[in-house]
Amino acid sequence: MMNRPSRLGRHFAAALTTAVAASATAGVTYTPVSWVIPANLDGLYINVETLATGSAGSVVAGWDINPYSATSLTWFNATGTGMMRFPGATTGSAGSLAFATVVGATGSYGSGAVTVGTAAGNWTLNADNYFGFRFVASDGATHYGWGKMAVGATITTRTITEIAWETLPATAINVGDTGGGSGPYDPCAATNPSAAVGNNVFGFNDTAADLSLSGCSAGLTAYKANYYKFVAPATRNYDFSTCAGTQDTVLALLDGCAAGSGVIACNNDFCGTGSQVTLSATAGSTYYVVIGSASATALTNPVSMTVTPWYDPCDPANPTVANGTNSKAVNQTTATNLNVGSMVISKANYYKFTPTADGTWSFSTCNSGAATRMAIMADCVPGSTVLASDDNSCSNGSSAVVSASLTTGVPVYVVVGGEGSDIPSPIEIVVGGPPEPVCVSALVAAYGDNPIDSTLGAASAQNVYSTAAQVSTSTTLIHKPQWFKFTPTATGAFTFKSCLAGDTKMAIGAACPTVGSIFSTLAYNDDAPSCLQSSTSTNNWGSWLDATNNGATGTNAGFPLTQDLVAGTTYYICVGGFGSTNVVNGLLNISGPEGNACPGDLDGDGSVGGADLGLLLGAWGACPGTPCLGDLNLDGEVNGADLGLLLGQWGPCP
Repeated sequence: MMNRPSRLGRHFAAALTTAVAASATAGVTYTPVSWVIPANLDGLYINVETLATGSAGSVVAGWDINPYSATSLTWFNATGTGMMRFPGATTGSAGSLAFATVVGATGSYGSGAVTVGTAAGNWTLNADNYFGFRFVASDGATHYGWGKMAVGATITTRTITEIAWETLPATAINVGDTGGGSGPYDPCAATNPSAAVGNNVFGFNDTAADLSLSGCSAGLTAYKANYYKFVAPATRNYDFSTCAGTQDTVLALLDGCAAGSGVIACNNDFCGTGSQVTLSATAGSTYYVVIGSASATALTNPVSMTVTPWYDPCDPANPTVANGTNSKAVNQTTATNLNVGSMVISKANYYKFTPTADGTWSFSTCNSGAATRMAIMADCVPGSTVLASDDNSCSNGSSAVVSASLTTGVPVYVVVGGEGSDIPSPIEIVVGGPPEPVCVSALVAAYGDNPIDSTLGAASAQNVYSTAAQVSTSTTLIHKPQWFKFTPTATGAFTFKSCLAGDTKMAIGAACPTVGSIFSTLAYNDDAPSCLQSSTSTNNWGSWLDATNNGATGTNAGFPLTQDLVAGTTYYICVGGFGSTNVVNGLLNISGPEGNACPGDLDGDGSVGGADLGLLLGAWGACPGTPCLGDLNLDGEVNGADLGLLLGQWGPCP
C-alpha cells in the first residue's frame, strides 16, 4: 500500500475555518450526502467535519477516512482514526453494524478490506450497510460517528448516503442517531430518512406528534407519527409492511407531510401487531409513509419496514426463457391472476421468449411435476392476444404443455401459474422449437471473387449428398462449412470455383438445410482436375462446380451442375474442408451470365455516371420488391455493396 502521511494539523486548520464546522454546543451533526466511492486505488478522501471530499489526500485538507480499492472495499485512515469492527471482533476491518449499535470507546477499531458474506458483521450486497468510526477533530479530541453506505451488486459499487458524528468529545453515538431530539420533530424536514424499495431500517423519533386517522379508520391514531418520504420509481402498486417485525405499529400513506395532508390508506394489525398498506403510485410522484405506535408507548429503535412493488408482467427485469431447459424464479406474492377464457391462471408469471426460427414451438412444465397452467401471449399488457393455452395436458395429469406457430425475432410471453395455489420456485420450463436453418449467417456472394475464411465456418460438419441419387448412402461431410447465398441476375450456366483455397469440398443447393439434416444438392465436387490446392502444390484438391465439374471423374468427382440457375432465385453454396483439420482460406469465384452487361447503368444511357449514382442513392435502403432499382447484387437492399459495384463500373459501358 502507498504511504499516506497524516495531515492532522491541516485538519484542525480547515475545520476551524469552515462554514459547516461543529458548534460549541454538544450534539449530533448529521448530513445526508451522496458520495460515490470510485473503484480505484485512491477512492474517496473525506474530511468528516468539513464534509470536503476528493480523489487525492492532497486536495482534501485534514482528511479523516478513505474508502478505496478497485477490487474490494478497503479503508485507510488518518492518524487517530479507525473503523469500528463488529461488536465482539478484535481483528479485521470495518464491520457492517446493526442499527442502534453503540460507537464509542468500548469498540474495537482498525482498517483494511471488509468481508462480504452472510455472517454477523459481514457486508451485504444490494443493500444499505452501516459503519462506525472514530476520528480526531479540530479540538484535538477523539469523536465518534457513523455512516450509511448503499452497496450495489458488487462491493465496488458503493455510495455513502448519510454521515453523522457526535460533537461532544469522547461521547458515544448510536448508529442511526441524527440528533433529531434537539428540537421539535418536523415531518417535512429534509433530514428525515426516506423510504425505498426493499427493506428499510429507520430510527424512531419519540418526540413526534400523534396523527389522528379517523377519516381513514374510525378511532385509529398513529402515536408519535414518524414521516418517511417515498418517491415512486415506477407506476405500479407497492406494499408497505411492518409484518417482519414484532412491534405494535400503525401504518398510513399520505399525499403530503404538512398538517391536513390527505390520507390515502391506513392500517393496524394486518399481520398480528404488524401493519400493511398498499399504494397505487405514479412514477416520480412523492408520497409519505407514516409509521406510528398503536399506543402512547413509543416504538423501540430501530423500526423496520419493507416496500415491495407488485409484480409487473412487462418489467424488463423479469426472467426470460430460451430454447432448452429453463429453471426460473416464480413471484408467489404480488403476481396477479390471468383469465384465459374460462381458465384462471393463478399468480401468473410472464417470461419473455424470442423465437430464433419460424415454425412451431412447444413449452412444457411436465418435468416440474407441479399443478400448473400455461398460456402463450402476444404481449404482456392486459387484453393481449392468447396464442395458445393449456391445463393438465402432461402425462402426470397436473402440468401443462402448449405449442404455437411463431415467427423469428417476434417476441411472445410464456405465462405460467397455478390452479389456485402457489407453484414451486424455481419452476422448470422446457422450450423446444423447429430445427434451425444452418444458413442464417450465410454471406452474400457476388459475381467474381468472394473471400473464404475457415474461422467463420461452423463447428459441426455439414452432411451433403454426394451423388445425383440423393439417397442416404450417398453422403459426405464438409468440415468447417462456410455458407454463401447467391442470387444470379440472369438465367444460364454458372461456374463456382474454390481453387488455391486448400483441400476443399463444395456443394450448391436451392434450399438451406436445418441443423442436423442433409443438404439436398444440385451439384457437388471434391477434387477437380485443374483446381490446385495452392499455388505451391501439385495436388488438384480444390473444388469446381459447373456442367462437368472441370472434367472430374472417379470417387471424388461428385456430380456436376447440369441445370441452369434461374435469375432472381437464391441458391446456397457450402464450401469447407476435406477433413476436420484442413485450413480453408482463399476465394470462391463465381462466373456466369450477368444479364445486363452493365448493371450499374441504371438510366440506360450507355454509361455509368453521376445520374446513375443519384438513382442508387435515392433508392437507398430495403427494397420494396426484389429486384429493385439500385439493388445490383439482388440481396434485397440498396447499400454499400451496391455502391461499390456501381463505382467499379464507372464510365462507358462495354
